[in-house]
Amino acid sequence: MKDLSVAAFQMSIISGEKEKNLKKVEKEIQRKEFSNVDLWILPELFTTGFTYSLFSKIAERKFDSKTINFLEILSQEYTIGIAGSHLIVENENKYYNLGFIISPSKGLVYQYKKIHLWGIEKDYFVAGQEIPKPINFENKAKIGLSICYDLRFPEVSRNLVVNGAEVLITTSAWPGVRIEHFNLLASARALENTCFHIALTRTGEEEDIIKTIYPGSSRIIDPMGEVIAKAAKKEQVLTAILRAEKLAETREYIPVLKDRKRKF
Repeated sequence: MKDLSVAAFQMSIISGEKEKNLKKVEKEIQRKEFSNVDLWILPELFTTGFTYSLFSKIAERKFDSKTINFLEILSQEYTIGIAGSHLIVENENKYYNLGFIISPSKGLVYQYKKIHLWGIEKDYFVAGQEIPKPINFENKAKIGLSICYDLRFPEVSRNLVVNGAEVLITTSAWPGVRIEHFNLLASARALENTCFHIALTRTGEEEDIIKTIYPGSSRIIDPMGEVIAKAAKKEQVLTAILRAEKLAETREYIPVLKDRKRKF
C-alpha cells in the first residue's frame, strides 16, 4: 500500500432528483481544497435515495448508466477515483443496489450487487450472490466495497481482507434509530481486520413508503480501530490520508490475519 488521500461526502440526498444530486457531487469535487484527493466516496443510492414509488422511472440499466457515465467524466477530468452505489434495473424490472468503484485511468473497475437486504428492501430489490475481489486502485491500495446492512455481517469484510483488501469502504444510508450500531460496527470491522475503513452514511430525511431520518455519523477509521475523522450531524466532506506505514505497523503488531485458523 501507498498513502491514499480520501474524501467521503456525507450528503443530504434529494430524494428522486438524480440530476440535482449529481450536480451536488460535481460542485464538491470542484472545490480547490479537495484538489489533492485520490478517491471520493459517495453514500448508498446517492442519486435517488430509497424512493421506492419512483423506481420504475429513475432506475438505470447497468450497461447504459447516465450516473456512471457522468462520474467517469468527472473522474478523468479531476484525476480522482469515485466510489458509491446506485439504483439499477435488469430484465423484468429486477432492481439492484449496485456498488461501484471508478478509476481515473481505467474507468469502472468494480461492481457489487448488495447481498444483504434490510426489511422492506426485500420487497423491491434482488439480492446479489457474490462478493468481488478487491481492486488494486491506481497501484496505491487494494480496496473492497460493501453496502450498508452488509456491515452487520463480519464475513463480508473478512472475505475482502483475506483476498487482499487494505482499505474497506462501506457506503450506506443508516437510520438514526440504530446509529450507535453503525458507529460500533464500523470500528469493529477495521480493528478485527487490521485495515482502514471508510464508513460513510448520509444526512437528511426521506419519506416515501416509510419515513426515515438520517443523522450522519460518517467516519474514517484506522487499522487499530481508532476514528481519525468523524462527521457532524450535517452535510459535509470528511477527508483523511490513509498512511501505508500505519497499516504495516498495525499488521505487524497485531498479526490476526497471519494467526487466524482456517480450519477448526
